[in-house]
Amino acid sequence: MITSGNLPNYKNCIYNVDITIDSPVSGFEFSIMETGIDGSFKSANLITFSGAEGYVFDQSGNFFAGYASGVPFDLEIHHDFLNSTFSYYKDNILMANGLDVTGASILNGRSNLLMFTKHGESVLSLQATGAIG
Repeated sequence: MITSGNLPNYKNCIYNVDITIDSPVSGFEFSIMETGIDGSFKSANLITFSGAEGYVFDQSGNFFAGYASGVPFDLEIHHDFLNSTFSYYKDNILMANGLDVTGASILNGRSNLLMFTKHGESVLSLQATGAIG
């Protein structure tokens, strides 16, 4: 099932993401996206993470962590609007720094939507802090 939620239209932003996956075999994917309507619906994935069979990957396909059924884990994602990059931490440890966002900016490079592909009773919560200006 795909769930989604609106995000504040921040330029530079820190996302605190808490994830609990129901079953490692089922996997997951979540994307922080930019959307807009200017006569037609457009969207671009800026930052994406996925999990399969207990392994967690960033959008470059880099394995950086594992997960277990029903055991929560957290990610902290720092989106740098000016440089179109992001860095992320898992459990307060820097995993990657200065990765390029994917997708071309369609509006202004500001993320405003979260999409979460989940199975079973998996849960994702996200808290965003940042600057609109």
